[in-house]
Amino acid sequence: MARIQTWRQLRLAVVLLLWAAAGNARENPEKLFLYLQEVFNRHDKNLHSFLLAELNQYIVNFPAGEKAPAAQFLIAKVYQEKGDKPQAVAAFFKTIYLYPGTNWQQEAAPAARKIIAEEGAFKEKRAKLLALLDTAPKGQSPADRYFEYLLAAPAFEHAGVFAVLVDDARKFLILFPEDARQDTATQMLAEVYAKTGEKHEAEVTYRRLEYCCAESPLLPAARYHRGVLLSKELGEHKMAVDALNEVATKNPQSEYAVLAIFKMGEIKKEKLKDYGGAIADYRRFVETSADSAKAVEALWAIAEINTDNTKDYGSAIAAYTEIVEKHKADKRAAPAFEKIGDVFKDKLADYNKAAEQYAKMVEAFPYYEKAPELLIKAGGLCEDKLKDYQRALDYYRIVIDKFPQSKTADEARKKFDKARAKMAK
Repeated sequence: MARIQTWRQLRLAVVLLLWAAAGNARENPEKLFLYLQEVFNRHDKNLHSFLLAELNQYIVNFPAGEKAPAAQFLIAKVYQEKGDKPQAVAAFFKTIYLYPGTNWQQEAAPAARKIIAEEGAFKEKRAKLLALLDTAPKGQSPADRYFEYLLAAPAFEHAGVFAVLVDDARKFLILFPEDARQDTATQMLAEVYAKTGEKHEAEVTYRRLEYCCAESPLLPAARYHRGVLLSKELGEHKMAVDALNEVATKNPQSEYAVLAIFKMGEIKKEKLKDYGGAIADYRRFVETSADSAKAVEALWAIAEINTDNTKDYGSAIAAYTEIVEKHKADKRAAPAFEKIGDVFKDKLADYNKAAEQYAKMVEAFPYYEKAPELLIKAGGLCEDKLKDYQRALDYYRIVIDKFPQSKTADEARKKFDKARAKMAK
């Protein structure tokens, strides 16, 4: 019995010693950093991945420690030794933004500036990155500095930097749970997930805003981007429509509301084949949008659905006519005029109205590049379908007189002579 008691006491003593050792390890960040510094000083490429993992973990364990700035600076130096210049500069930036006023900030700034100035990879964004260096925050709170870094880092537009930024954005949410910018950091995290190809993670992170930041002004944008992502990237078209409808119903005054309505029309037309629903959404967009170009696009979609899917040719003509009458300055007004003629010709076999429409289009848009061609088409309908040779001659004559130097004029002359010969019989 005494032996058992002694054994239990020994085992307890061992456990206590292990706890004490762990406590000592946690309480000696300086010794741990000296060890990491020694490993770095070997400059062994085989240890780069190990060092990056250990240095990052060091910062996680001792975020406010005296050696945290030095550890962050070493991360940049490891990337530099690896030859990963974008990652190195991004890590130098992080040193500058998170640890202003330290010796490591003073060393990181010229190191980053030198790489940016010399590396061709930074040519297109050199001015922007140098400006970010010059405006790095000074003397703000840790949360302010961290947030400013999150805003600056995407400027690198580099896959590796984005991968690191995912972890950094998540750390901000954990480190500063009461910060008023949690919604912006969450939205940023979703955007970075999307850029790194993690589409599912991006979608649910946009959704996170519904739960953690229900009053955020960023919700309309998050709902809209989530809806687009659900349809375009994940193929979840019904869920996408639900998300977009939330924007339209819950945030009707937002700029994203009308965009959501238009996008719902697109998804219903192209993906769900809900043509009635698509027409309703496009019509709703036309009635609420001040964007004339987008309104024309919606009307064009309505006309296409009625022409190709619902076979409601009268409504198709009405939609094209609305473009012509209300949006004459738009580049699609003349093609819309032409489309009306095509519907009369190809769908309704009303060759008389088709010819009239082509001729009216030329009167309304005399400089339309297809004007001569459409007059010949009008003449051909009169000649071949209506047997109205005089009218055909009139259309051919307009081409000859108004467009004498064009190739179409030569065609019109030949057709004119043939139609006149037919009329003479």
